[in-house]
Parts: sequence; structure tokens; C-alpha cells
Amino acid sequence: MISLTLIILGNDNPDWATNAMAVLGHNGLYELKHIIQIDPSSYRGVSTIYTFDDDDFDFFEFNIESLTSFLKALQTINTEVTAILTANTNIMLLPPKLTNLAIASLPTAVELPRETAKQHPVAALNWMASTPLLKAALPQLEINRWSLLGVAIELERQNIAFNWGTTNINFTSLESEDYPKNNRFIFPRIANNIDESNINYTNNHLITNQSRVLAVIPHYRCEQFLHRCLQSLVAQTRPLEGIVVIDDGSESPPIDIVREFPGVTLLASAVNVGPYRLIQQAIALTNYDAYLFQDADDWSSANRLELLLAAAENTGAELVGTQELRVFEDDRLLPVVYPLNVSAALAEKPGHPLLHPTSLVSRDLVLRLGGFATGLRFSGDSEFLLRSQFVAKIVNIPDYAYFRRHRDGSLTTDRQTGLNAPVRLELIQQLKSRAIANTAAVREGKLPDLRPLKTAEAIELNYITGASLNWENSYDFRF
Repeated sequence: MISLTLIILGNDNPDWATNAMAVLGHNGLYELKHIIQIDPSSYRGVSTIYTFDDDDFDFFEFNIESLTSFLKALQTINTEVTAILTANTNIMLLPPKLTNLAIASLPTAVELPRETAKQHPVAALNWMASTPLLKAALPQLEINRWSLLGVAIELERQNIAFNWGTTNINFTSLESEDYPKNNRFIFPRIANNIDESNINYTNNHLITNQSRVLAVIPHYRCEQFLHRCLQSLVAQTRPLEGIVVIDDGSESPPIDIVREFPGVTLLASAVNVGPYRLIQQAIALTNYDAYLFQDADDWSSANRLELLLAAAENTGAELVGTQELRVFEDDRLLPVVYPLNVSAALAEKPGHPLLHPTSLVSRDLVLRLGGFATGLRFSGDSEFLLRSQFVAKIVNIPDYAYFRRHRDGSLTTDRQTGLNAPVRLELIQQLKSRAIANTAAVREGKLPDLRPLKTAEAIELNYITGASLNWENSYDFRF
């Protein structure tokens, strides 16, 4: 088992402390060795080191009187990992098994929704990290910055490498009935509803662990976030076959940042066209089995791709997403959860059961549907999802494997294009009405209309720098 220290911030009640020790100290993953309890307002507290022997234990205790004595106590920690808990908060049920030099959030166990996304606000999000990372970061931070993101920023400032861990949402098996084995709305043919010249069926179109995967990152004015985004992708436990950043008409594409990562490719559009034309053109010009989406201001846990591929192979799904940790500018994290069986959720109603940038999609699915609605500058992901339900299995994994940044100026927060903007609300209603009409057609034995709602001409992408990709028809931009 992995040795564990608990640092408890604040004064706890005895029942809570007992429960915390039971959950985190005797779960088969971790062995509790050391507890440090400290009052954040005064730095006063107690450090207790435990020695366990079969069913009995002994302990050594000393008082913490100041920040200096706390930092001394911090240096006495010799366990592999340390969890930071706010006193009297809900205790998580399934803490992650961290790899070396990693940090991870510890959201509490939740019940997953059946139909659409659901937020789970928490007063304080507990977290854990490899102990050497904490020893490097905490002495440099004020105690009010002792958070998952505060420590990450400090480690990045010191150029200390680390991985982002993944937390499972109290869910243990991909064999659960929550995952679809068959989708009654799947049609073997969708002739007369899309341009069949776009269909490129293969003998093995399903995603497996051996699938060749390209990560696609649309980029526009996200330079301050792009390094973390790319670092999280190059550090995947299951390496990607390619990573491409596609700049959307910036005056100055992020050449220097991309060049820090030799395996990453930078393409650029001369004009600003929105993410869906960029994504669609990247898929059309390359030849991979599947595509991993990620926004340029977001980042992934280290095993995100590994988990997505395993779920796709287990379930036969061609579109697979993850759970979300929403990141706010004050370093708060908000757990947002999604249904496991996206196909079943969409069969009930056209809601929001999958977050597009968390997802992995098969190339065949994109081609069968005629691609994304490239004529849309926003909500093109929802439009694609609502068509996909009729021709593919769609699932989410039960893991928080994606960190999504909530910030001013993004497509979802901008006054003109945000989630509550009238023009977006009108489009969403149109998409839902179309999905409802398609569901009704299927139930009547008719074919659904699966054409992209609105398309635009293909955009020219220029090669800027980086590794060559697996181009369709052996075309290479560099020559």
C-alpha cells in the first residue's frame, strides 16, 4: 500500500476525524502514517506520527506553534503522498492511486445524472499530491493558496514536472448496466440523408487501444494557457500519435510555445472562422482512427486518453467523454457530472449529456455524418452530438479527467455568444426541435435527417511549424 499523510486545515470534530481516518487509512490503497492538524488563522496545531503493528498502533505527538514549526513538521513527512483536507467537509470514497509526482482533486462521491449535466458545488475541494511536490510548493505559498491549483501554479513557476491525477466518481466497473450494449436507434444505413460520398466505412471502424489518435486543439488568443494544455497532452500515459494546434486567424500564431514541444504541429488559418471549420478541416486533411478534442485554455489528466480508449473498446462507443472539473479564475474547482449512458440520455430528451472538448471521436463517425456543421461559429458541438445519437453508441467515463477553464471572453461567456445570449438560445432551441423531430421519425420507422445544419466552404490551413502529421492521401503541408 501507499503511505499517506493527512494535513487537516481547521478544527475538526472527533466523529469527522475518525471517519476521515477510516476512509483514507483503511481502503486498501493507502496506509495512514501521519496526521498534521493546523488552524489556518494562527498556524497552531498538532503533528501526530503513527506506527501500526498488526491491529495495534502507537503514536508520537508534538505541538505546532507557528508557521516555522509547521514547515519543520512538513519536512518530517516521509510518506509517499499527502492529502490536504478542510476539516468537517465531506470525505471522498474513492481517492485516486497517484503515480509518482502527481496531484489530484478529491471530489466527494456523487450520484450521476441520467439525462443531462449537473453541477455539484462544494465549499472546499479536498486534494492530494505526491509528498515531494508539497514540500517544494507549500513553503512558498500563503496558506490561503494551499489549493490544488495554487500548488500547480507554484510548481510550474519552479519548473518542477508533475502529472495531473484522475478521480473516479464512486463507480467501479465499465460492465455496469449504465453503459449501453445496444442502441435501438442505430441505423445500418442512412442513405438519402447525408452525402454518401463522405462515407468511408472500414472493416474495423471501432476505437481500440491500438487506434491511431490525433489531438486537435483550436486556438485563438489563449497563449497564456497553451503551455499547460500541451504539457498535459504530451505527458499522456498512453501517448498520442499526433498533436495539432490550429490557430484561428491570430495576428501572431503561438509559434514559440508550440516549438517548446517538438512533437506538436502548428497549423494556421489566415482568417478567423470559429472552431468547427478548423476541426473539420483537420479531420479532412489527416488520416487517424480517432480524434481527441481539447480547448486551448483547458488541460487533461495524465491518463485521460488511456481511460477513453479503454471505455471505447469495452463498449463499442464511437464518441466518449469524461466528467469535468470546472476551473474559475479565483482557483476554485467545481465538479460537473454527466450521464454514463449518453445514448440513453439523448433518447429521453435532447439535453447536455456530454462535454465536447472532453471527448474522443472515431473518424468514421465524423465521415458518416458528413462532418461538423462548419457554418456555425458556436454550438456546433451540440449539433454534432444530437445527430450522432442515431448512428453511434455514445458514453462518458466515470472519471474527472478534464479541467475546463471558465473565463471572461470565451465563446461560452462572451455577451454576444455566451450560454445566455439570445442568438445562442435561439439556435439551441432549433437544434432541440430538430432532434425531437428526428426521434419521432425513427419511432415511425422513417429515416432521420442527419445532414449538418449549416455548412461553409473548407478553410485553407497553412503549415507553420512542428512535426509532420499522417496526412490524408500522403499530402504533406511542408513540401
